[in-house]
Amino acid sequence: MHRGLMAAVLVWLGTAAWAAAPQVVRQDLQPGGFYVAKVAAGATVKLNGTEVETGPGGELVLGFDRNAEPRQVLAVCPAQAACVETILQLKPRSYVTQNVTKVPAKTVEPDPAQVARVKADNAATAAARAKAREGARWRTAYMDAFVLPLEAPTSGVFGSRRTYNGQERSWHRGHDLAAPTGTPVRAPADGIVRLARDTFMSGNLIMLDHGGALTSVYAHLDSMDVKVGDGVKAGEIVGRVGTTGRSSGPHLHWGMYWQNTAIDPILWVRPPARTGAR
Repeated sequence: MHRGLMAAVLVWLGTAAWAAAPQVVRQDLQPGGFYVAKVAAGATVKLNGTEVETGPGGELVLGFDRNAEPRQVLAVCPAQAACVETILQLKPRSYVTQNVTKVPAKTVEPDPAQVARVKADNAATAAARAKAREGARWRTAYMDAFVLPLEAPTSGVFGSRRTYNGQERSWHRGHDLAAPTGTPVRAPADGIVRLARDTFMSGNLIMLDHGGALTSVYAHLDSMDVKVGDGVKAGEIVGRVGTTGRSSGPHLHWGMYWQNTAIDPILWVRPPARTGAR
């Protein structure tokens, strides 16, 4: 091949690869963390071989499970360019054990009727999350840092192993903030209310849809000030702190999910330099 032509081809290939590479908006690469980027509109994106939906403008949001493998493989394949593979290396993270006492006994060992109610609550939550995943409902609130839903001491952290009244149960899927009953809870980012329901385990529970299959939940509320379908702005009051459901005292359980994967909400607020293993 003529040197000039070869050089032109190499430049073209380099330009095409650059165009296909994701442009990172914000990220926190650890278990429970996230990755937000822009890719070419219409590109096919896969995470560890599984296709991931993107927004109409190429918006991409990923979340990493508590037990995610350290090496995550992101492949971006634009319609008219070669695929580009990016390795996302998650930093290690450790977790504490938290023993929670004085929760209502029925929430640790529910009877059959209460188990049935939990199943119905879980189905309603899954349906609300599926609604948030619909492709036509992409918004971009996740492009900016979130604000805390309230200023209060931390009483529980994401990923901790949990016992309730001395019995081990599932790990903690959120960040707890201890505050008096009635303290206002504010939306940390713009969103649409997908769920506002009195549940057995989580008490009064609100779910907000922030776009990109990213949802946040607010549990154990004393009251809910919004209804399904409401649009809320960052800073708007959505409910009040309480101790409903499986709770040992007034606090807000703040959770966040990417698709059906629980991720750490506090990482969306803190600068990456302040996050890490706990």
